[in-house]
Amino acid sequence: MSDTRPNRNTKKRKKRRSTLRLSVILLFFVFSIAISFTVYTFTFDASSKPAVKKNSDGTSSPSETDILVTDKNGNPVTGQNAGDVTDEDGNKIKGSGASAENSINPVKKSDEKDKSYLDKCVFIGDSITTGLSGYKFVSNDNVLASIGLRIDNITTEKVSTTKYGDILTLDALLKIKPENVYILLGSNGVSWYDNDKMIECYSNFIDSVKTELPDSNIYIISITPVGAIRETKDTTENGKILNSDIDRFNLRLIDLANQKGIYYVDANSELKGDDGKLPADVTKDGMHFNKDTYEKFVEYILTHIV
Repeated sequence: MSDTRPNRNTKKRKKRRSTLRLSVILLFFVFSIAISFTVYTFTFDASSKPAVKKNSDGTSSPSETDILVTDKNGNPVTGQNAGDVTDEDGNKIKGSGASAENSINPVKKSDEKDKSYLDKCVFIGDSITTGLSGYKFVSNDNVLASIGLRIDNITTEKVSTTKYGDILTLDALLKIKPENVYILLGSNGVSWYDNDKMIECYSNFIDSVKTELPDSNIYIISITPVGAIRETKDTTENGKILNSDIDRFNLRLIDLANQKGIYYVDANSELKGDDGKLPADVTKDGMHFNKDTYEKFVEYILTHIV
């Protein structure tokens, strides 16, 4: 009988070499994956960061969540004093009335204009704007407003005027040709309507006004705050409106004003109480305010003019 031990040893050595070779291959494969994952992680981290916009002077412009709030004197407010506004994802937003440092918006405090300035202005809006003429601060002929007027129906919904009867807002503007156009729209819909659609309609309307009245100054007035009663009231006819929703929309309005090269007046911050709401003692329904508050509102307009 022949000795088979050498063959067995040879087979064992071949098996060990095969196992070693397989181990080396597996180790190399795992090492390659680790290297690739590390490179991918660093690359993803760098590329996923949003690009920082640069101003013409080389400085960086802040993002929406880095934007500052201004107080009643136009001074920037930061940190905890900025309020507890959050975006749709629950991230904290530093209030409303925001602007890049070098921007003209919101319009800063200026020398007070005489009330005759209002004769050169037209105010467009809903029931809140009607109070300007209702309390005799602005002539009826200079207020193009109606209850329920919205930015999405402003090109189809007529307003009543003493001089021209029922007329579309843009047609009335063409007849009046004011030096200054103030727009206060958005309260009707800010908490339940498609905000993207509202901004689109705002943009289109502003473009129309700029085309027809190229020499007129255009101001967007921030949506005014609501009282606590309006934030909790929830009925079919008058749904609740949240100040946080108003603040988010005002951020979009100031961005729109900057894009269009027009002006944004932050009356919202002026009318808010310390709790970030319209004070209860100036409103009955949490949305519309009394004569004294309209006087404060008009004074703010007259002291914030470019």
